[in-house]
Amino acid sequence: MPSFWVSIGLVVTTFYLLFLLYLSHYGSKLTMADVSDYFVADGSLSTLIVFLTGIGTALSSLTFLGSGGLTYSIGIAGIVILGGIVVTDFPAIVIVGEKFWKMSKKDEKDYVTPSDLLCDRFDDSSTIRVIVAAVAVFTSFFYISVQFKGMGLVLNLLSEGFVSTNMGIAYVGLFMGVYIAIGGMRGVAYTDALQAILLFGGMAVIAAYVVMTVPGNVYIQAAQQAEKVATLTSNPINLYTTPAGFGLSIPVWPHMWERYYAARRKSGVWGLGFAEGIGDTFLLTLFAGLIGLAGILIFPGLEGSSADTVILRFIQDMPGPFLGVMMAAAVAAAMSTADSIILMLGSIISRDIYQVLIRGDMPEQQLSKYSKITSGLIAFAALLFATRPLGEFFTFLLDLTFPGYFILLPVAIATFWWARANKYGVIAGLIAGLGTLSYLIWTGQTPLEVWIGFWGGLSTTIALVVVSLATPSPPEDRVQEFVYEMQETSPDPSSQVDPADD
Repeated sequence: MPSFWVSIGLVVTTFYLLFLLYLSHYGSKLTMADVSDYFVADGSLSTLIVFLTGIGTALSSLTFLGSGGLTYSIGIAGIVILGGIVVTDFPAIVIVGEKFWKMSKKDEKDYVTPSDLLCDRFDDSSTIRVIVAAVAVFTSFFYISVQFKGMGLVLNLLSEGFVSTNMGIAYVGLFMGVYIAIGGMRGVAYTDALQAILLFGGMAVIAAYVVMTVPGNVYIQAAQQAEKVATLTSNPINLYTTPAGFGLSIPVWPHMWERYYAARRKSGVWGLGFAEGIGDTFLLTLFAGLIGLAGILIFPGLEGSSADTVILRFIQDMPGPFLGVMMAAAVAAAMSTADSIILMLGSIISRDIYQVLIRGDMPEQQLSKYSKITSGLIAFAALLFATRPLGEFFTFLLDLTFPGYFILLPVAIATFWWARANKYGVIAGLIAGLGTLSYLIWTGQTPLEVWIGFWGGLSTTIALVVVSLATPSPPEDRVQEFVYEMQETSPDPSSQVDPADD
């Protein structure tokens, strides 16, 4: 039988999950029976909600299971990696995100997925959809499973083994599948907003507890006993290119596109940027850094995956009344990312694959019902995968996740800033980028110690430019709308697309 406070913690977590269902149900009552409203809330989310859901979207189970462990394992280098993300992600989100938002609001565009916008720009109906859908599905689905596994590990450790890892995965995963299917984007946004508050507050409380209870000189002692605390022992090139690349990938995460579409005002895009910056600065860097460095002395000898549990170990040391809230906060960290990705995959499978490529035109109400079922099935499938051991192919796809997202960045830049880019170049670029990443990850190579996402992005850029220049120009009306009108300037006659090239 679990201890008294563990029992209370499980009860609090259960009530928290039930409240998420209520929020999702509330969101469903505001959702109309069409796909755009279900997946992107018909572009009506307020800046505050977008800001809060931005915190929840970006900060996954890494917050409680990985961030403190990274600092514990490699010391100050972990702080540099996690803190360095904010240097690139905030400006990139604002610059790129504003373009996505502005185009989605132009002339009543009905964008739901990344492919909707890209196919509109490059005058393509199927090939780009298939490739972008493959990038999103195969780089995201197994990442959801990792979030589920993180939920299970949290409940297993904080319940002192009373809840098994697989039982925790099933318990939380089923709740999540239901509230996503019920509420769509509004349900996810409202639940993410609550989870962001709980997540941020929980990490702040844990960090404050550590600072107030550990010996005053613990950080000095840690620096004296462990070289990694005060010395950057990692390869400098990899150390700085990893956070830079990761931060640059965030604006083109497929589930971020849906938030651009869902924001009512341009300030919502800035809200997403500030959400990422605040989350990176405080949750992953300041709070997790304080906890991880203190853990080097308080919990010595943690190695491998055990180091990732350092934050949970401090939670176990906290007074009993804190356990329930901290348990719910730790679960919220993984849920708030997983639900966003599940909704995104549901939109891609429903819209890009089923509606556009297979079924064609169909009633919105019927497609909306199909979308809800699809989202629920994705959650259930990811739950099943999460209960299985990580295999070699599973690990390969996980390693592909963020570098795979990164190759969408050159495409996004070409969409709005290069008039000569065409669909042939985009298709060639995405294929080249995926091929490069797959080869490097499978062979374990890291040329020059540069983060592999940059090599994938470089391959994408070269192929996009070369093939675009070697093939006919894109339709002039598409260039006018996406490049010149988005720049709010008159096109330079010297750079106009030559119709004779078509």
